[in-house]
Amino acid sequence: MEDGHQSKKAIFIIQARMQSSRLPGKVLIPLPLWGDKPLLMWVIEELRKSKHFGKIVLATSKNKENDLLEDFCSKNSIACFRGEEDDVLSRFTSILKDVYYNTVVRLTADNPIVDINTLDKTISYHQAQGNDYTNTDTLPTGMNFEVVKAQSLLEITNQALTLSDREHVTLFIRNNKKYKKGVFNPTVSSFFKTLRLTVDYASDLLVTSSLLQFGQKHQLRGLELVQAVYTKAPYLFEANKNNIQKRQFKDAKMEVDFAIQILQKYELHTSASILEKQKP
Repeated sequence: MEDGHQSKKAIFIIQARMQSSRLPGKVLIPLPLWGDKPLLMWVIEELRKSKHFGKIVLATSKNKENDLLEDFCSKNSIACFRGEEDDVLSRFTSILKDVYYNTVVRLTADNPIVDINTLDKTISYHQAQGNDYTNTDTLPTGMNFEVVKAQSLLEITNQALTLSDREHVTLFIRNNKKYKKGVFNPTVSSFFKTLRLTVDYASDLLVTSSLLQFGQKHQLRGLELVQAVYTKAPYLFEANKNNIQKRQFKDAKMEVDFAIQILQKYELHTSASILEKQKP
């Protein structure tokens, strides 16, 4: 699968698509707003600074609207793979069959604030531990990482997979006890986990735009940027704190529990009570 030269390098696979129910075309929206660098390019430029950088591939679907992403990749000398819309796992495995990297980092194009120092430490930990899967879970939403052994991803295609397993690349590995999994969490302030730095809504776009503008002015990026902005203007993060993040659930009960939390949050207690009584 890999030779000695490539053994410490990683392939960064970025999931991206132009279709978005909340913010169509968001991955090519310029940041900061009215600037000239698309959201997606922020991710790519940061990844190229990694000491484990081996290759970047954009994984999108064959849907017509994603022609724009392929054009973007062509103009910027970025590898692009197009596969099935709902079978994201097959996009990854198709890419991995033709490369010699056994360390894969799964990323999405709507997370423009990347802390390369943490990513490099997570990859090093993953490799040193010999894990099948490693993640972080204490960083702001949109800044955590997932690192996977390529061979483990390739092998699961022989399993009986659900539609969710195919749509969510790492779901099968995360839910299966046979795989060696680990968590790498850097020492960060506890409030980091409560912050939201992904882009799904217009309010998310405004928050990340403000951070990146501040970062350009003061030459800050990653977690140092988040800490500096939180210190100077913590109220900024109030703008998107109530946005609901899409999640993957292990079973119906966990999904219903989350739905009840959302209903209670908006004081829809009657509906929450009814759902509570009908829980699976």
